[in-house]
Amino acid sequence: MNELTTVRGDERPIDAVRGTSDWLPGEFARLDTLQALLLDRFSKAGYEPMRTPVLEFTELHERKSGAGIVSKLFEVSGQGGVCLRPELTAGIVRAYAGAATTPRLPWRVSHAGPVFRYETPRPGRSREFQQVGVERLGDAGPLADGEVLWLADWALAEAGVRSTTIRIGHVGLILEMLERSGLPAPLGSALVEMLSEAAADGDGVLALEKGLEQLAGWLRADDAPAVPREFDRGDAGGVDRLFRTLVPVVTGRRSGLEIVRRLRRKWDLGHGLLGALERVRRQVHDLADLKGKPPDVLARLGAEGESLAPSSVAALRDLLRALADFGIDPKRVELDLGLGRGIGFYSRMIFEIVAETPDGPVEVGGGGRYDGLARVLGSPRDDRGVGFAIGLERLLLVLEAQGTRAGADRPHGVLVLPEHSGLVADACKIANTIRTGGARAVLETDRELGDAIRHGEDARFVGIILVDQDISQHNASCIFYDLASGATSRIDARDIDEQVPGRLL
Repeated sequence: MNELTTVRGDERPIDAVRGTSDWLPGEFARLDTLQALLLDRFSKAGYEPMRTPVLEFTELHERKSGAGIVSKLFEVSGQGGVCLRPELTAGIVRAYAGAATTPRLPWRVSHAGPVFRYETPRPGRSREFQQVGVERLGDAGPLADGEVLWLADWALAEAGVRSTTIRIGHVGLILEMLERSGLPAPLGSALVEMLSEAAADGDGVLALEKGLEQLAGWLRADDAPAVPREFDRGDAGGVDRLFRTLVPVVTGRRSGLEIVRRLRRKWDLGHGLLGALERVRRQVHDLADLKGKPPDVLARLGAEGESLAPSSVAALRDLLRALADFGIDPKRVELDLGLGRGIGFYSRMIFEIVAETPDGPVEVGGGGRYDGLARVLGSPRDDRGVGFAIGLERLLLVLEAQGTRAGADRPHGVLVLPEHSGLVADACKIANTIRTGGARAVLETDRELGDAIRHGEDARFVGIILVDQDISQHNASCIFYDLASGATSRIDARDIDEQVPGRLL
């Protein structure tokens, strides 16, 4: 009888949830090796590992993460505002803010774990994925930023990534420019939220120019009963969350939508608002076009750019000098002042590390400075912070695309095989002795020697220990098969804990 015809409806196979993946032992070992390597390199720079919960309060991410993250939250039904974490930084800063005593600053920590975002799955982007990274809290300056950026670059190189470009932006340019533009503060905040959402969908700061044009057209209308689409998201969308969390003094009890409408009625459009919008639109247009080698970009930015955001431009120059101090080849650095990633979250420097593959450039990691996050989370502690995250699955894809044996490890461990069932107890004792000595030993009691050799080669074991009748003789020895050379030798079972680990570790 055909087996498929007998399967009942409630016994059909259940697939993995869309956007998630199973990592079987061999595949997982490669991911695990990569993660261990990255965490080891972070520790060499003084970043100690820690862990935070997968479940966090939704408000933790609503307060600062921006619409690009908030709109992708997996909220837990019936749990009163609880979600699966969409990234790791906010949880780390929450833990820092809530620690019984203030950690010694700067606080250097590393982290690794799964994160969840509800977005359309595609190659290199899933709904559940693993992040590995660091946070440095409680200080600032170009050397702090430079160390974090250098560490991300060095760790990726240690993992085997080649042909990378360090792409640097500075959201402080936009924030400082908006602050000095003369636009009302709530409008500037709403524009930042709009840009945050656009950047999460892959757009740069040029998305802000389009929003400014639409807003200006709306304001010019004699009778505009409808708010532009970007602002017409009501209490369920980004505007109300923005006003409720970032400018509570302005909003009071009114919704974000009501605030926008009230501001429109109050602003005197004939005395500067439209002019300010046009100036900002032109400045954003010019800024978004600046991309290339640092000397060229800074020269094109010119005196006008420096006058629009003097603090941010000076910080950018200082960062470039710090990267040179850390030994990063300036030829690998690219300035992209149209880079808009994380503008709702980051406050100053941002960066991406992009690797070239046969299928095109792929971002394998990125981060930036997020001063103010601890304060937004209600902490009086030093609120300066900078960090980065590397997507582990995406890193694996890049390594494979570049032809690197991702997560490859040298052969290790032995198979322990009794020659017959009467020697199982001796084989168990030998396997346990090897394990307590610090090496890997896998006991196989039902394999023939030829099958064990094939299995050992596939699973990358160093060798096979065949427990034969000599174990009970005066010399108490076993046969060792070296899988690399095919050679055999006898080893003394009485000091096997010293002999075997020496061959395997």
